Amino acid sequence: MTSEAVPAVLRQTRSYFLAGTMQGARTGADLTDQSYRQLLTRSLLDRRPDAVIHDPGTVMAEWLASHPADVRAAHAALADRPVVRHAELAPELRELTDLFHQLTRLAAASDVCVAWLPGHEPSMGTAAEMLSAYRAGRTVVSITDMRQNLAVLSCSTVILPDLDAFTDWLDAGGDTV
Repeated sequence: MTSEAVPAVLRQTRSYFLAGTMQGARTGADLTDQSYRQLLTRSLLDRRPDAVIHDPGTVMAEWLASHPADVRAAHAALADRPVVRHAELAPELRELTDLFHQLTRLAAASDVCVAWLPGHEPSMGTAAEMLSAYRAGRTVVSITDMRQNLAVLSCSTVILPDLDAFTDWLDAGGDTV
């Protein structure tokens, strides 16, 4: 079903937050493949051309690009600290943690939180975004095989197995109810 086939009453502008694994179980600056963000964006815009898409991957990349390399060095130095106290973090790391909180608030303010969690790798950041959106009464759609993960089960409006099921869900208007 294309956006033209969706009744006008269902075509209101909606916002979508793209939650998903960035760092996962990795350390430091080692990130997971982020190509899913473009796949989700394209799937959404093909079906909801007026959609407002909030991509924390883009927000984070822009923030990192605008900050000097010392944020990466300060982040890497955490690995050698046996005790980390938030109040004692370098200013750039406190800014980074503030950005994380801003992103969880943005997830809660968006109409739909789309959580991409492939395989069985949990993501603490995605869980925080999902919880924020769920507590705000938003639709949380999880694309994952983790149907038995308590955080996913507790914070999802719907759990779908893959991108095809997500596009079918969008085509059926699942994001508009």
